[in-house]
Amino acid sequence: MFRRLALAAVLLAAAAAPAAAQCDTRFTLVNNSGSQVNEFYFGPSSNSNWGRDRLGENVLPNGRQVSFTPGGRGGAYDFKVVWANGETAELMRVNICEASQIIATRRGIEAR
Repeated sequence: MFRRLALAAVLLAAAAAPAAAQCDTRFTLVNNSGSQVNEFYFGPSSNSNWGRDRLGENVLPNGRQVSFTPGGRGGAYDFKVVWANGETAELMRVNICEASQIIATRRGIEAR
């Protein structure tokens, strides 16, 4: 009986391990910068190309937020915002498994 319980515990732990290795990659871009965000880029840090503007035809006014769910795995991600005046800010190597908000501020962008 003890052997069966021990085996069951080992099998349950092994089945749970892949789920624990994955993470929630959803995050929210919050604009607290005082200015409109016209463009937003993000992607894995291993990719040197920013790719497409994730806001598309939209913009993000000050005081508003928008949610994203990146495809793929967690790990290090890079982020870039472009404000209406053309100024930019970048935030590199953010562990997307640990950050649920990317916040545009008057000083740049930060992760929380």
